[in-house]
Amino acid sequence: MRWRRAATIGLTALALVVVARPAGAMTYVGLHDLTCESATTEGTGMAKGARLEVALVDPASDRTLSRGRVTAGASGTFEWRAKVSLSGMREIRAEVRRPGQAKPIAWVEQSLARACPLASTGPNRTLPLVGVGLSSFTLGVLVLIAFAYQGRHAGTAGRHLAAPYRTRLR
Repeated sequence: MRWRRAATIGLTALALVVVARPAGAMTYVGLHDLTCESATTEGTGMAKGARLEVALVDPASDRTLSRGRVTAGASGTFEWRAKVSLSGMREIRAEVRRPGQAKPIAWVEQSLARACPLASTGPNRTLPLVGVGLSSFTLGVLVLIAFAYQGRHAGTAGRHLAAPYRTRLR
């Protein structure tokens, strides 16, 4: 009896292994070519010809920075390049979803080597700063010249008309 039970369990396990489908390829999503102006998202192991939504997200605020649609190729791979400003950010997340689904199929979060500098907005301030500096320097030189002038004193020949400080005793 025991050998029949062992044979039944063994044959059942063998049938499950033979009948079971091979496991699908492992899904991979990666970020590369990160610059302060763009990021490239790539993925493998997707279904052949699958339509996908890719989004770049700021993990600190969960704000979507850029979104696009891609179609996986015959080998189940895709590559998507997005122009996006990463100024002031330290991390970025890429999420891959099927259209209309809230839960991502796969996602990856990557830290930047250093934070991108903040964007410079407004006009160039070089000319006004040079003007203020030059006018301050000119005003300083004029003040020095004005206070350094001793003036010309007209000298009178002879005796001064002012009264002496001390009176003479007689």
